[in-house]
Amino acid sequence: MAFFIENKELFKLQPVEGNGLRKCQLGAIWALKSHFTTSSNEIASLISMPTGSGKTALMMATCFELNLKKILIVVPSKILRRQIAEQFKTLEVLKKANCLPDDIGKTNVFEVTKRQKNREQWEVILNEHDVIVAHPNSISPYYKDIEPIPIDLIDAVLVDEAHHEPAETWRKLNDFYSELKRVFFTATPFRRDRKRMKAKLIYHYSIDKALEDNIMREVSFVGERAGIQNTNEALMNSAFDVFQKEKELNPNASILIRTDRIEDSILLTQLYNENGFNVDYIHYKRSANVNSQLVAKVKNNELDGLVCVGIASEGLDIPYLKVAVLHATPRSIPYTIQFLGRISRQPEDQEGNATLIANRDEVKGEVYKLYKSDETWGKLIPQLIDEQMQRARHYKSSQAKEVDFQMPELNVFFSALIYETSNNFEFENVEEINAKKPFEILRIEQQNDDSPLIIVTAYDKPLEWANNEIHIEDLLDVHLLYHHSDSNLLFELTTSEKAFGSFKKELIKSGLRRLPHSRLYKILSQFRQSDYIMVGMKNAVSQGASQPSYKTVIGSGVQASVRASEGRVFSTGHALLKLDLKKTWGLATKKGRVWAMKRGTSEEFKNWCDSLVNLIEDGPVIANLPGLSFLASSEPINNIEELPIAIIPNDLFFRAYSTIIHINHEEPIRNCIPEILPLSLDVDNNRLECQIKINEFEYDILMSLTEDKIWTLITDSEIRVRADKSENDIIEKSLEEILNEFYPSLIMPTGSVIEGRNKITPNQNIENLPSNIWKVKDWSDCNICAERYIRVPTANALPVINKTIELIRPDFEINSDVLILDDGANEIADLIWFQQSTKQVHFIHCKASHGEIPGRRKADCDILFTQAMRSIHWVSSVSLIDRLRERIQGNSELIITNQATWETLADNFKINNWTYNIILPQPGFDIQQVSDRDRNNNNIYELAIPMYERILGSMAELEIWGS
Repeated sequence: MAFFIENKELFKLQPVEGNGLRKCQLGAIWALKSHFTTSSNEIASLISMPTGSGKTALMMATCFELNLKKILIVVPSKILRRQIAEQFKTLEVLKKANCLPDDIGKTNVFEVTKRQKNREQWEVILNEHDVIVAHPNSISPYYKDIEPIPIDLIDAVLVDEAHHEPAETWRKLNDFYSELKRVFFTATPFRRDRKRMKAKLIYHYSIDKALEDNIMREVSFVGERAGIQNTNEALMNSAFDVFQKEKELNPNASILIRTDRIEDSILLTQLYNENGFNVDYIHYKRSANVNSQLVAKVKNNELDGLVCVGIASEGLDIPYLKVAVLHATPRSIPYTIQFLGRISRQPEDQEGNATLIANRDEVKGEVYKLYKSDETWGKLIPQLIDEQMQRARHYKSSQAKEVDFQMPELNVFFSALIYETSNNFEFENVEEINAKKPFEILRIEQQNDDSPLIIVTAYDKPLEWANNEIHIEDLLDVHLLYHHSDSNLLFELTTSEKAFGSFKKELIKSGLRRLPHSRLYKILSQFRQSDYIMVGMKNAVSQGASQPSYKTVIGSGVQASVRASEGRVFSTGHALLKLDLKKTWGLATKKGRVWAMKRGTSEEFKNWCDSLVNLIEDGPVIANLPGLSFLASSEPINNIEELPIAIIPNDLFFRAYSTIIHINHEEPIRNCIPEILPLSLDVDNNRLECQIKINEFEYDILMSLTEDKIWTLITDSEIRVRADKSENDIIEKSLEEILNEFYPSLIMPTGSVIEGRNKITPNQNIENLPSNIWKVKDWSDCNICAERYIRVPTANALPVINKTIELIRPDFEINSDVLILDDGANEIADLIWFQQSTKQVHFIHCKASHGEIPGRRKADCDILFTQAMRSIHWVSSVSLIDRLRERIQGNSELIITNQATWETLADNFKINNWTYNIILPQPGFDIQQVSDRDRNNNNIYELAIPMYERILGSMAELEIWGS
């Protein structure tokens, strides 16, 4: 029995009548025949054609044209296995193309549904069948308990969806049948992990050509902004709107819904069916018969579509799929293209583009640019394919996973984060820990309890210096953890923080504390101050337009280059010193890191750590590095002695990243800087009680320096934060984790700043605040104890905001100035005044007096000064106009300004043309009293100093209006 040879004369590659095969299918056949005239079977041949261009028909034609007798077809899923088996039985697709007559007999096809144990079973099967269709799990030599099909019983192997080939089960098959003809078929001849297929690309038909030849249609993208939690309903609602319109245009249209977990497929099916759809789910755990019946129902329009899990969608033959919904967004370009192929076929009786619906907010990995782009996917996908094809190269695999692999002796760069531990600290579950995907633990070694614990992980990742174009598989990272039990210090060295983070919580379950700056500084105490070759200084006061957040001085004479006046703003960020020709050490205060310019073994690393312990434990605590005492000093603290005047969230985090804060069951909140308000100080329990505001949401939050976790959020709601800096720099954690990693700054009444467990005291030498910041105003017709704006106020009893408007009215140019009332939750200021004549933006924060007679009450300045410092975020901010536009559409309003004037100003606003002024109207201040520094108990003057420092650092001006 040799069906394809016996019926070769009936097969017409290019029939005279009828449609015949597509030109891409003909091109692939000719390329195959040409390849086998000159090449051996040693390397498999690879054909790359877009999904939907006819790979199944091409496989059938290959059997005739290459004179094949017995063929093994390998597929990645049970669903595709059944589908291919049924199609090969009838060869219907070749009959429709007039390549075969309708009355030709059926092909004998065997679908492998269970493993065979011996050669005799395969002999019986191959004696009765010409085509074997199988999943690798049923036939791969990778598994010890099965008998693969003997090589002498077949003469060719065809592999569908061959991008799976680098996986171990597939690779073993490829190697086992290396003497036979092997033809790989795929839409993406590359993988995200860059594991190159062991095959020679002999034909590539581009998506561009498929679009040009009307084999494929373009895909329109509907990008939901559904946040990062509870997104299913938002995507379903979007799908409902799209699908209803689609059914009006194309009644035969169907929908494909993708998720990545079986339990989710069941829940999604229920959700869609409860909201007007008629869908069912398919996955590998359902029987092949059930899956095939459901696919047939979709083809017959008995179902609107299917919910599929993972690769269950690969190879699905449903011509009328028109809409796809991604409830789990693929992170790889190849899988994205594979999935799009399901909906991008172009049936003759359908109109318009296909539609893909996904949540932009959940996009990560290499598809980031694709989902964030405004370009049409019809242009982007061919471009991405071409780029990947040009980069595809063959690289040798690491052998680290082999049983007989010998770990080389370590030669690590000495660098360590140093933590303080509890007295009873120990590593947990050392022999049982597992890393979270995509990382894998390969080796765990420790000579004895006093030696460093060595853990080696593997991860497929790109070479960072090669612009992600070259990838190495099973790239190894090493992690050294050395605990010095006598000093309760832990030294952490890792070549990948992400890899280490994949198992750290399993290994270390007790709390760790960062080494305080003052203990860290002692490490460099043996160096002479003239030895500095680099000093990095971090802004200890405030990030502003006049001062960078970080400043680095490098080269000879470093110390002389650092001005003593910079101590008003900067503290030590990092330093590098050279003691002699062989010893150069550095430290960084951000996380408590120390490094040495040397490499060595794990034992040498331990000895270095021991020397650091001696330095940390010996001698007195110091507040500055030697020779840099003029910079802001730092000292460890274990308690807070007074209520902060303000708490500022980490500016570098919330401004450097594009952020989403997603509160469970609520709309996602974008690019919002939370407000943290200090409420009360429980001195006995060393606990600061605060309130955190995120737009209209308010939660209690506690700060305690006696706990391992400094910040604790009090809420039953799950609050997640996603922060995007670039496609490769994305952070997604709980809000509590963010606050404990990126510490907020506590601004203390003394002018010091508390970050974590360190109190940083800038070198402040201001003897007097400038006299011109204090302004006496006439509040005679004002009710100074009332603040909020009233549209029709009582005569001679104006609230403070109304009176402030009257005070600025004489200088207000009605035809060019803009005044915005922004009083309310998440306000920028109570009033924002754009003054055209001076090109000044005034942020005006109004507060009512706590008494009817002006004085110098501290209560009158507490919230006022905090709000003034928060205004710094909006000084020279590129987001100011957009935020005001958004606010005006809500509850904010224009005052004595018409809409046209505002729109003209907003359209032409250029940041660099304007200066900024922060005005604080508080009629409860007696200016003569509060502006006198020498007056006893003048708390307001003392509290105004740190506020003025921060405002000055942001290149803004300050005015305080009182009585």
